[in-house]
Amino acid sequence: MSIYLELPELNKDFSFKSFVNSGAGLCYPHWHKEIEIIYVTKGSLELGINDVPIRMHAGQIQFIVGGDVHYFLAAPEGERIVIQFDLSLFYDSSTDVERKKSISDSFMKMEHSSWKWPEHVMKRMRALVEDMHEENVSRREGYMYMVKARLFEMLPMIFRDIPRNEMAEYASNGNIQSRETLEQLERVFSYVEEHYQESVTLKEVAEYMGFDPFYFSRLFKKNTGKNFITFLNEYRLNKAKWLLLTEEGSMADVAEASGFGSVKTFHHLFKEATGLSPLKYRKTLAGKE
Repeated sequence: MSIYLELPELNKDFSFKSFVNSGAGLCYPHWHKEIEIIYVTKGSLELGINDVPIRMHAGQIQFIVGGDVHYFLAAPEGERIVIQFDLSLFYDSSTDVERKKSISDSFMKMEHSSWKWPEHVMKRMRALVEDMHEENVSRREGYMYMVKARLFEMLPMIFRDIPRNEMAEYASNGNIQSRETLEQLERVFSYVEEHYQESVTLKEVAEYMGFDPFYFSRLFKKNTGKNFITFLNEYRLNKAKWLLLTEEGSMADVAEASGFGSVKTFHHLFKEATGLSPLKYRKTLAGKE
């Protein structure tokens, strides 16, 4: 599996998963189409979502919607409950397109960070997350119904009680329609992961996939919302950000390790994407500025 695309191993008949993460390891930048809920139960957690670094503390909850690129730093003295589920759990054979869009939009447009919610809403959401996880772990008779009931209890809270973030951008990856398409994209991402430090062209990736370059270009743009070269540069920039965050190498070392042909190109693309030079970005995240 590509470290950029994650395909959670969810039961196709009950697309829900929960587990406890001790925070001992790093989790590299990745994305998936499922909703993810992070509930910090002990210590603190540093993560990044779509280039925005976030520091969470015990008792706080963060929603991550499909298509959001996110990573987690190691938090050896922390602990978090992680819940992943597919929005199809809210649908049945009678759910029409408009209703599906309404549910999807509610998750996209909600305020995703619990510390920006009313206190009573945050308290209730904690209880729901804890109940869902406990039911999923104990797996007593009828646990699926209990988990689903808690999810449906959560839905009106999102519609009514949680503030909306009107500035939230819709994730382009939410347009992906099928697991087959995801698997095709995973092959592309895996290739990029293996070769991003080399000179990669659209033509050679199209040949690797067995596609005509024009068809591949259209397929990739349709399902990711960006052209392949833009994606490749963003992927390399994500690698560079990770190196700037976790290692002390020079800018030349970071540029080379991230797959950029020159420090000048690296500096230009990095500042264009973040508004900061690579060095200033490192100092800002380290709290030195």
